[in-house]
Amino acid sequence: MKRLRYTLFGVYIFFILWLTLIDRQFGECRAMLVPFWEFANVIKGVERSFYIKQILGNLAMLMPLGFMLPVMKNVSVKQVFVIALCFSCFIELAQYITGRGLMEFDDVFNNTVGSVIGCLIYNGGRRKVNEKV
Repeated sequence: MKRLRYTLFGVYIFFILWLTLIDRQFGECRAMLVPFWEFANVIKGVERSFYIKQILGNLAMLMPLGFMLPVMKNVSVKQVFVIALCFSCFIELAQYITGRGLMEFDDVFNNTVGSVIGCLIYNGGRRKVNEKV
């Protein structure tokens, strides 16, 4: 069972790296470090549906990370937060250095929040199961 968990985790990490780095064309180094600019565009109505999809996609992208980490090892929500923050920063810096995407503060924020949500969902589910036992 442990081997299966680690294999699934590896496949998940590869999938994330494929989506964010490997399957993209090289381009110029670009960055948008203005905090919450996507949220501002949603509020202003600027390409609202596009930015809502971007925000929800980034929340969902690392949600499984927040769910999988405590399954594999006993980690706290704070530890999931730090790991997700570091992983998301790695992705964004790699996108900037390789020119394979737009490095964004919003992506780091949304990815990290998504992973914490995933961890909280896991913890809530685990508590419910433990109450029934």
